This record gives sequence, structure tokens and C-alpha cells, in this order.
Amino acid sequence: MIDPRWRTVLLIAPYVVLGILVAFTAGVWWGDWGRLLPTLALCAVYGALVVAFQLLPARRRRNAAVLTAFMAGLIAVNLALVLQESWFGFLTIATFTFAYSLLEWPWELLGVGATAVVAAMAQSSSLGHDAVGIVGTVGIVALNVIAMCGLSWSLRLAERQVQLQATERERSRLAREIHDTLAQGFAGIVTQLQAAEEAPDDAERRRHTGAALALARDGLAEARRSVRALRPAALDAVRLPEAIEQLARTWSARTGIPADVTLAGDARSLPMDVEVALLRTAQEALANVERHAGAHRVRLDLRSTATGIRLEVRDDGRGFEPAGLDDREVHPDAGGYGLVAMRERIASVAGGLVIESRPGHGTAIRVEVPA
Repeated sequence: MIDPRWRTVLLIAPYVVLGILVAFTAGVWWGDWGRLLPTLALCAVYGALVVAFQLLPARRRRNAAVLTAFMAGLIAVNLALVLQESWFGFLTIATFTFAYSLLEWPWELLGVGATAVVAAMAQSSSLGHDAVGIVGTVGIVALNVIAMCGLSWSLRLAERQVQLQATERERSRLAREIHDTLAQGFAGIVTQLQAAEEAPDDAERRRHTGAALALARDGLAEARRSVRALRPAALDAVRLPEAIEQLARTWSARTGIPADVTLAGDARSLPMDVEVALLRTAQEALANVERHAGAHRVRLDLRSTATGIRLEVRDDGRGFEPAGLDDREVHPDAGGYGLVAMRERIASVAGGLVIESRPGHGTAIRVEVPA
């Protein structure tokens, strides 16, 4: 399969290498038409194969039969040129490029191995046909095949490692998104229903059940939105400052805890991934305040400067000892996954997160993302 990173090489390298070799051959053999003309004809065939392949529609270039015929033709012509003159071993640079980038694994090994044999034939052309020369030729062929197929295997392992890392990053991102949407919503619903069970009168009970119903509806809408785009619905119509204000109003109305918002600077032209990370962090911080802090007031401060943007969520709740976070971060089931998710999310946009807290003195979560 063609890797986009190889496209420029595939378009240019064959012609550059072939052009240099044609010029060199013409300079060396000029006047010896019996040797020069057949060699130039083979060079023309090699170039015609490359041009014909590159002019094919993309769908045809991916066809297994077409790829097999193309690579077999290139290798055969390259071998014929090497048998004419050993310096055409340099043409295997172009042939290797096609073999590595076009053929699917494990068929890539056949193309690479066959091209390595052609390169070895060029390298061993000065050896004789006696026992020593034959042994030397076999050794050179084996060395080339092992080295180039080994390189193919190494590239394959590196590609798989990159794919695994990308998959792991995507899984981590999806875990954070699920935590930020469904898990937070369910936790809020449970909190409201528990409060409704303990409510002293029907009015208070209706308020909590109504809040739970609103959370359920919001969670359903957010889940549907997440399936479509995994982008916070709050950022669909407004930018980050308005989304933060709306989040604070909604959260305060549901929990009964006053939430003050301070905005400074111009935070309206941020990249979407930064906006999402900051909004999700604010959501998680407020969810933690609701579940754990026992706070009477919360303040959200969003400031944009020439060097970056800063978000702080501060409460006057019971606080905790930040040094005790390590165990919960290692074992998310113990209740610390939200903080882990916040750190990972902010790290994904090259930012930093600091938690300041003391038992009995509230908590401040501060995030800074560079411009």
C-alpha cells in the first residue's frame, strides 16, 4: 500500500536515478552503438513501465495482479541492465523504493528479496566463475537478501508500533470522552436521586428529581452528539468563554451552590482541541466539587494572555491532601480517574495542571495552556 510519505519519492526518484545512469552510460559507451543502443532501449522500457503505472487510476494501481506484473517487469528489466553493466545496480534504489512502498505484507518480502538478488549480482559481477567466486557470489546474495528483508521486517514492526500507539491514544481519548459525558451524567443523576430520597418535603424532592431528569436528558443528547462528533455540545454554538459561563449557570442551578465566573482577555480564537480540553476540565472540576467538596461557593477564572490561556476552578470546600492522589491515579477505580483524565487531556494540548488543596481550606485546580 502506498504510504503518503513515499509519494514524492515515487514520483521523482526513479527518473532521477535512471537519468543519471543513462547520462553516465552514454558518456562511457558513446560510439559503441552495439552496446549503447540495447542498454538505452532497456532503460526506456524501465522508464515506460514506471510512467504507465503512475498514469493508471488509483484503483487499478492497488490491484494485486497489476502490482505483481509491474514489480516483476521492473525487477526483470533491472536484472537485464545489471547483466549489461554492473553500475545499473544503482537502479535498484528505485526498484527497492517501489517494493517497500507498494507491496502488501508479506508479499513485500518477495519483491524486496528479488531486488536484493539483482543488487547482489551487480556487487559480485567482478568475481570469477571458479569455486571461490561462486562462494563469494552466494555469500553476497545471502547478505543482501537478509539485510534488505530484515529492513523490511524492521519497518513492519515500527509501523505496527506506531499503529498500536495511535490506537492506545484513541482509546485513552475515548475513555476521557465517555467519562466526561455519560459517567459524569450518571454520577450527577445518582447524586440528585439520593438527595431526593433524603429530601424533607415534596417540593425539595421534586426539585432534585427534576434536576436528575434534566441531567438524564442532557446526557442522552451529549451521548448522541458524542457518537456524531465527540465534540462538546456546549461548543456547537458558542466559544469557550460563553460555554464556561453557561456551564457555571447550569451547574449552580442544579446544585444550589453559587458559581462566580471571571473572564479576562480574548479567549475566542483558540483551537478547538484546546477549547474542548479546557471545557472538559471545568466540567470535571465542578463534578468533583459537587461529589466531594461540600463547598458553599465556587469561582471559575478564565484568563487569556499573550503567552497562553489559564483556567482556575477554586472552591471553599473541605479540601484534601494532594499527596494522597498517587494511589488513586494508579488505581482509577478508587475514584481518581477524573484527575487522571484531566492531566492527560491537558497534556494532549501541551498544557500543565496544578492542584492546590489543604484539608479544611478548599481546593484550586489551575490549568495553563501555552499560546
